[in-house]
Amino acid sequence: MAAPGSINVVIIEDHSMVASALAAALEAEDGIRVVDTVNHPDHLRGALVTADGVDVVLLDLRLGDGIDSLSLLPQIRSAAPDAKVVVLSAWSDDRSIARAIEAGCDGYLLKEQQVDELVAGIRTVVANEAVFAPAIMKRVFGLLQPSKATASTLTARELEVLQRLGDGMSTVDIASAMYVSINTVRNHVQSIMQKLGVHSRLEAVAHGVRAGLITVK
Repeated sequence: MAAPGSINVVIIEDHSMVASALAAALEAEDGIRVVDTVNHPDHLRGALVTADGVDVVLLDLRLGDGIDSLSLLPQIRSAAPDAKVVVLSAWSDDRSIARAIEAGCDGYLLKEQQVDELVAGIRTVVANEAVFAPAIMKRVFGLLQPSKATASTLTARELEVLQRLGDGMSTVDIASAMYVSINTVRNHVQSIMQKLGVHSRLEAVAHGVRAGLITVK
């Protein structure tokens, strides 16, 4: 059983040696437990359906046998609807990052990053924050598909929250800037995501930019 307050992680990585090394590195960190490592989609559901639940799925962008890991997202969402999905890839090209955002991933980290940066990213995404730097988001938004959202889709307050998300602000920072509670900001974010039909904050910002609702500096 996981210790109370621990973060349960599933690693989807087709290279067993890489998966084992990554699992060992994460397990050495306080408060992180690697529930399972998966090297083939056939074993995915068994890893996701656990008694303790899954908080974060680290997803290698490109698996063996030509499998596009983003095609696994519906299965992941179905089996572990509350889990945050973070792509962990060696690829940092614009298109790969854009595809991950469009697919509804909650973050995009690189295998070249240090373990402490990966751990920080895991903790950040569990706290319902994005794991993309604003500069990275700005670089790829031009590649995303157009959104059908209009200014009337969201309330004025929701548009303000969405803009601040696009500016890279955290929930705490937005609450402070808008003089509201953290829970109020979270409620606004959930409403924004529901109205836009998206699965993550990053995807919401992407829709907002493409629809001209907000701008990213």
